[in-house]
Amino acid sequence: MTEKSNTVKDDFEALIVAAHKISADVGDEVERALKRGREQPLSTEEATQILTKVIRLLRVKAARKGDKAAAKSLAGNIETLVSQMVSARERLRGPAAARNGRKPKLELVGRGGIEPGPVNPRPCFHGREIPVNGGFVKTIDLKQWDHNERLEIHLGQFRQQNKRDPSPQEVLDIMLSKMVLPGVSEADQFQIASLARSIAVNGVRKPPIIDIDGTPLDGNRRIAACYYILASDEFDTAAKKRAEYIYVWQLTEHASDPERAAVVVSLNFESDCKVDWPEYVKARKVHEEWQGMLALEPRDPTPQRQAQMKRELSKQFALGPDTTVVNRYLKMVDWATAFEDYHVNTRGKNVYEARHRTSRYFQYFDELAKGATTEGVAHALRQDEGFKHTVFDLLYDGKFQNWRQIRELKLIHDNSEARDALAKARTEPDLELAEDHLENAMTIARTRKAELREVGANTRIESFVEWLEELPVRAFRDRITKDNLNRLRKAFRLVDGHAKSILEESEA
Repeated sequence: MTEKSNTVKDDFEALIVAAHKISADVGDEVERALKRGREQPLSTEEATQILTKVIRLLRVKAARKGDKAAAKSLAGNIETLVSQMVSARERLRGPAAARNGRKPKLELVGRGGIEPGPVNPRPCFHGREIPVNGGFVKTIDLKQWDHNERLEIHLGQFRQQNKRDPSPQEVLDIMLSKMVLPGVSEADQFQIASLARSIAVNGVRKPPIIDIDGTPLDGNRRIAACYYILASDEFDTAAKKRAEYIYVWQLTEHASDPERAAVVVSLNFESDCKVDWPEYVKARKVHEEWQGMLALEPRDPTPQRQAQMKRELSKQFALGPDTTVVNRYLKMVDWATAFEDYHVNTRGKNVYEARHRTSRYFQYFDELAKGATTEGVAHALRQDEGFKHTVFDLLYDGKFQNWRQIRELKLIHDNSEARDALAKARTEPDLELAEDHLENAMTIARTRKAELREVGANTRIESFVEWLEELPVRAFRDRITKDNLNRLRKAFRLVDGHAKSILEESEA
């Protein structure tokens, strides 16, 4: 106990001793009042009133009994004495307790050999060294902060609709996008699911920072993600165990409001200057792990086994329960590898220069990989090695300007005029002129496609009319859906108007 604590304790004990000396009845009354103040913390105003009343009463009793020792212990200005004792009480309770009223302190616990204690060296927030204690808390004991600036609009909307503040569970529902709010269209606006998948694999790597009563000052998303893990069937027992307890930093009972503000500003306004890995690097890591998994298989895995392996890989890299991203990464890296091999082995480029280009234009490989078994871009590139190399050279030199140009490569493949324009773009050293040639190739290919559609119109109409005439009437009732019947009638009405007008002109 500190020296200040001993002084205050002695002052209160002196009051009780003086009360017992004067009158047993008064002493019991004083002791009951002070005990109630200890067990049920009073407001500053209530404490001031009780202490003032007690001291005045004891002074009167001491004077009547002529007890000089008791009168001496109660001497001095009453307001000054009461003010000193109340101020000392507030210092002992701490600013957080004074501000939060009767909120209890959230106690930290130890786990895995790590016991609660001060964090050293002291962390610095917005230029301030602020003492904090580190330890574990149970996730369900942490409540979402209903003054979180990240949720300002959402919470304001909730209060407008419901005429009250949200409960901690309702704040959590907003974070998890479980609560429908007009104007909020994103399914997972705060990206809790992706964060939860990372935590499920790695645990909470950056400690949330909480106030003395457990109010989160930083880390609301991490806490919400842990709740998500505990409540979702997506995660196994090991993942739920990682999310059950969270290692946190907790401000001490002496923390001031400026220190709390420094924590919030430092962690939400100041950048930590972290640069995420390029997607090319992430995809290569996934691809390397996939090759390692294949090498460990005793025989070529069946499609079912491959699907299972990809699900395991997806969870390993916190990419979600399905294999969409894994499949995308594997295809992109396959095409990126072909791109690098061509430029290094055929064009004589430096291997690292080629990799830099791959990383810079990596997103385009997603489009190049699409349509492998149909008339898509990948199919067109695989049909013609020369065409593929032309595309690889254009990509290396940065002559593609947008996704649309990549998608429309499939239209150029079978068009000799468009391919000639594409070849000019490939050899043109001036970037602007090359872009003009490339756009010209796209225009030629699109125009040709439109012409082919018009040329084939008669054949298609003849085939459709013959099919329609041979279709049994009962099929309209038994086989064709109502939606398709409505679409058919709408098309007939549209065509009938144009056909009638054209026929009338030709007969005039």
